[in-house]
Amino acid sequence: MNITAETIKEFTMNSGSDLCGIASINRFVNLPPLSNPKDILKTANSVIVIAKKFLRSSINLNSTIPYTIIRNHLSKEIDEITIGLSYFIEAHNYIAFPTGAIEPCNFNKNLLKTVGLISLKNAAYLAGLGVIGKNTLLITPEFGNMVWLGAVITSLELEPDPILEKNPCHKNCKICIDNCPVKALDGSKFMDQQKCWDFAFGESEEGEWRIKCFKCRQICPFSNGYK
Repeated sequence: MNITAETIKEFTMNSGSDLCGIASINRFVNLPPLSNPKDILKTANSVIVIAKKFLRSSINLNSTIPYTIIRNHLSKEIDEITIGLSYFIEAHNYIAFPTGAIEPCNFNKNLLKTVGLISLKNAAYLAGLGVIGKNTLLITPEFGNMVWLGAVITSLELEPDPILEKNPCHKNCKICIDNCPVKALDGSKFMDQQKCWDFAFGESEEGEWRIKCFKCRQICPFSNGYK
């Protein structure tokens, strides 16, 4: 069987993903070895990125529990899809493995940041799924920033998707920056991860661990997409 980009996308869609894009390994340059797909797998040729849309109703409530439930559920679903896809590709005599939707993670000593096996939002950008906003989130034309991501690195060479060039995030817009409760955003490539995580994750006065803040996702003018 000849596995093509169309074959891969059909497999992921039938498995439950809402978006799928493909990036050539040549697009991943000047990355630290810890999170460079080519350093993780020397024979890598492609990175396949999938997205599941977030339940929009979960971000406009007086409780953050539903958002946390959806995030955890989507992470599990994405891992199941990417693991299944990896088995499918391996059955055709190629190397393939999932990167994980949320964890385990590495610690980049140079950036002083916790990072996934690869940067999923940057991989998604390189795979043509969307662009990066000032809130450092991926913004897709179809679902805005309301997506959760996963990826598969593989030795299988596939036709890559075009990168989206037009970013709808206006150069003068600062709505996410101005409304971040802990000023973790400044419009640069990285947020202040420690400020964000200390405020947004953990136990609350009402009870157990949860995601307590997603203001930058909620307030973005393009949280609904920009088609």
